[in-house]
Amino acid sequence: MTRKELSRNYWRYYCMLEDKFLATVNYVELNQANFQSFSNEYALLLQAIGAELDNFFKIYCGFDPTDRKNIVDYAAFILSDFPDITTEKIEVLDTEIEVQPFEGWNVSSPAQSLPWWKAFDDIKHNRIGNFAQANQENILNMLAALYILEVKMFTKATKDDPALGLAEVDIPNGFSKVFRLPPWNFRSISPGDLQELEKWI
Repeated sequence: MTRKELSRNYWRYYCMLEDKFLATVNYVELNQANFQSFSNEYALLLQAIGAELDNFFKIYCGFDPTDRKNIVDYAAFILSDFPDITTEKIEVLDTEIEVQPFEGWNVSSPAQSLPWWKAFDDIKHNRIGNFAQANQENILNMLAALYILEVKMFTKATKDDPALGLAEVDIPNGFSKVFRLPPWNFRSISPGDLQELEKWI
């Protein structure tokens, strides 16, 4: 997948999901004291973000989107390709919150070791019985998980595309409104974006 395809087909959709999450902050402050707050809006977001993450897992792993793959397959590939994912921490902008969405992820219990993935699965199969899992903490971690994978995918797509010059930036077009970029070593960035990026890393 080219960098342009990634930006057009996935990053733009991610930004829309971010905006929908930020709209909820007008009613429930983004704060650890509110992490267990749950609502129908969060249930809707959990399903939307989870479905996109399920799709993006396949893209990241190089699976065909129509393949019947699951979290077991994703964990086997990603934990081999990107083992540091379990220790990646990102800051939530304008807060004291730091999240580590893939902490504890392992191949022996790939679904159970990700609480937000289990919440997505539980809500999908029994929304009423598992309503309390549609909470702010699970939404935030699931969105952070998608963010980490998309940023990492941009670096891979830029590196693997022979048509791109060395001056091509290897981060997404535009910046997250929710998260601070993790301190990875980006291969390149345009001079015009450098000053802006320094605010985010």
